[in-house]
Amino acid sequence: MPSPEVLPGPATASASAAIPPIVAARGVTVVYKVGRVAVRALDDVSFTVQRGEFVSVIGQSGSGKSTLLHALGGLLTPTAGSIVIDGQDLASASDQRRTAIRRRSIGIVFQRFNLFPTLSADGNLRLAERIRGSNGGDPAHRRELLRLLNLEQRLHHKPLELSGGEQQRVAVARALINRPPLLLADEPTGNLDSENSRIVLGMLRRLNEELQQTVIMITHNPEAAAIGSRIISMRDGKIIADQPNESR
Repeated sequence: MPSPEVLPGPATASASAAIPPIVAARGVTVVYKVGRVAVRALDDVSFTVQRGEFVSVIGQSGSGKSTLLHALGGLLTPTAGSIVIDGQDLASASDQRRTAIRRRSIGIVFQRFNLFPTLSADGNLRLAERIRGSNGGDPAHRRELLRLLNLEQRLHHKPLELSGGEQQRVAVARALINRPPLLLADEPTGNLDSENSRIVLGMLRRLNEELQQTVIMITHNPEAAAIGSRIISMRDGKIIADQPNESR
């Protein structure tokens, strides 16, 4: 399979020639049919993300940011274009192959925590390990995630015994349990109050800085977007700005 074309972003152009990007999206278009009307949720979107970047994608409702995240996560197939994740093209993959790529290379955190209510925090993590094919798991990695996310003392608590922020941090740990090179976060603070939002965003930044975890986070909130090292702005299915975050 030929190497994907590299589309350097403004913050990473010098490095892109030597290191293949973890994400390379080229001409990604998603068209929905609503009755007889064709709606372009994404319109010829192209960008790359280098390993270790924290990219915030910001836009209002209807801008296409959620559709973009779902396409990057292999949860929908673009109408046109290619999406290469860790060297593999999601857009041309079969459903079975796309599932395998998602399990190995992508962790996703949604706005809703989606934890199993009858399992403890540790039980939710162990279940995620088994689903992704790791029967014995990696206790050392699990402990490191829990340390970074300040969850060591909440290991045996069930979701209803945790705050919203703690539940979201468990969801983050679950998404990273098998060391995916890419973490996608879909409005991760959308269901949290301001204090818990601050804590969760701080944890995501620590994961990026201390573990060099690549993160793409979508949000409508400029304050949340400001933790990214790069900010992509969207409107009407298009990227209208893509620039490094000088304030970080």
